[in-house]
Amino acid sequence: MNRSLFSTCLLVILTLSHAALSCSQPAIAPADPVATEAEPLAHVTVKLPIRLYWGYLVIVEGSIGKAQNLHFLVDTGTYPSMVDQKIAHNLGLVEQPATVNLSNTTVQMGLVTLPSLLLGPVRVEALPVLTQDLSFLRKALGYKVDAIIGLDILRKSSFTINYRTKEMLLGAVESLAFSTPFDTDVPLVTIRTTFENLRLRLVVDTGSPDVMLFESRMPDSASLQTLGAQQTANASGTLQLTKIWIPELHLGQETIGGQAAVVVNDRKDHGDNFDGVLGIRGPQFWKIAFDFENRRFSWERSAVVPAISDAIYNDVQLSPASIGRRPR
Repeated sequence: MNRSLFSTCLLVILTLSHAALSCSQPAIAPADPVATEAEPLAHVTVKLPIRLYWGYLVIVEGSIGKAQNLHFLVDTGTYPSMVDQKIAHNLGLVEQPATVNLSNTTVQMGLVTLPSLLLGPVRVEALPVLTQDLSFLRKALGYKVDAIIGLDILRKSSFTINYRTKEMLLGAVESLAFSTPFDTDVPLVTIRTTFENLRLRLVVDTGSPDVMLFESRMPDSASLQTLGAQQTANASGTLQLTKIWIPELHLGQETIGGQAAVVVNDRKDHGDNFDGVLGIRGPQFWKIAFDFENRRFSWERSAVVPAISDAIYNDVQLSPASIGRRPR
């Protein structure tokens, strides 16, 4: 699978993850909610080495139940987390069917409860997650990914990602040059973003490289410089991608300058409380931190202004296997 196809797969995963919150199966709630609603860890600091792909995808090691040395993709734009179907099968987990709504169709996925998951100092028990065939990640990266770790797990500890030194630090967050408060942190971390008199709420997403805005959330009066348009097909139908240029983007009170972005046609009124995605990609963001104790997102940046990633803005076709349809 080429890089452009992979990125569009992640875009669909993002849609699946958010839509899964309205999953029709009642089994989404854990038997012991206390086990997954603990306060973030504030007094333990652990440094984990990371594998970095394409300048923004972060993979760390962890364990699920008795399965050790597993590879987790860290994705702050995902909720709930996902585990590869083979891992769930090897652990003997009972899978229940779940219907997930997309923009104009539904897909069938699986839902299991992990006995435990360990990531550095973070331990979560009785965690409900979606199951999906993640083999496309190995084909794209040349490296196996056993699970996609989302905010249901990551919010248990504040953390810092240093893309230059390839480290993830779980624990107390140091002061960085720039910061802005969370607007929301459940189920996803969003921050207030403004440009050209537009006030939007964006999900901070380590699994995406670029800014992506939802067409249904853009006012009709928005006057944006259009650089081109393309279509891409996936499980939810045909997506229209419009490339735009934002001359001055503000995160809270901070300015990050000119930014290329994509506007994507999307489903309307599905209950999402955000207007798009803020992708994290070096060298613009070379160090980021999520401080859950103080509810702040902070970062270090260079003067480089990135062009939009070709990985998203390409015309590609997705097969059912690529978007994680559960085998019947």
